[in-house]
Amino acid sequence: MAEILTIIAPVFLLIMLGYGLGRTRLFPEGSSTILIAFVWYIAIPALLFRSIAPRDLPHPDELVLVGSYYGSLYVLYTLAVLVAKYLFRLTMAEQGIFALSACFANGGFIGIPILEGAYGAEGVRLLLLLLSFHSLTLLPITTIIVERAKNNDEGPGILVRTFASTRQNPIIIALITGLAWSALGLPFPMWLDRLTALPAAAAAPVGLFAAGLALSRVEIAGDIVQAAMATALKLFVLPALVFSVCEFVVGLPPVWVGSATLMAALPSGMVAYSFATQHGVGSRRAATTVLISTAASAVTLSLTLVGLHALGY
Repeated sequence: MAEILTIIAPVFLLIMLGYGLGRTRLFPEGSSTILIAFVWYIAIPALLFRSIAPRDLPHPDELVLVGSYYGSLYVLYTLAVLVAKYLFRLTMAEQGIFALSACFANGGFIGIPILEGAYGAEGVRLLLLLLSFHSLTLLPITTIIVERAKNNDEGPGILVRTFASTRQNPIIIALITGLAWSALGLPFPMWLDRLTALPAAAAAPVGLFAAGLALSRVEIAGDIVQAAMATALKLFVLPALVFSVCEFVVGLPPVWVGSATLMAALPSGMVAYSFATQHGVGSRRAATTVLISTAASAVTLSLTLVGLHALGY
């Protein structure tokens, strides 16, 4: 249990520090936006590029891990849409935002230090592999649902808006650049390694502090039952589903199973709230989901780690 605390406690204490200081005048309104922009556009892409470019292309077996995780994810996404539609009677656009909130993990900010503490560099590498496809798959599908609901069409306009929403995503750019670099066998000199290592090392601590700052501006304001349901799907159902598929259906190596399960157990990311705000749909519910899931994950992630270690993962 002491080992679990050494992994979990620093992560959430740093988030709490950011949350507490975000309530003071030391960090005025907009501070979190600047820090999040640095992490999202510089630090995480540098970490992702540095983990891919100097290595060989991903092994086909690793694509089995990706397929297992995202196969499970879209079972849950579909379930979340059905829950939003038939249980809560939400509109089509709101169904997409609800499902995104129940599926999009805070992998960049909270996931990196958690996986590093649990499984070391290999855990971070597997997290980044899975994270590479997160925005690439979840955001376009949700964009199609929301845009179809708002514009009531299925024409090329939806595809244009969907492409526009993802083509400038820094994670996708870093992924494609890193894969191309690896495929071409380009040299990765020491100066480039050191250059990318500096912002990469800042991804976890700055991201956690920025997440706390951002959450200090979020208030629980209604839709609590719906947000609690999205949180339950994210923190309980998705990890159980991913673990079952990776272990019993596919039979992946223990570290792969543990890494995928931990990523599935991460709380909802701020991307879901930003996406909802950008489209003007369900932003209050998404914000409440992010806040509740982040607070609850301090306990659920600990329990997930205890369970995984007890089972030998």
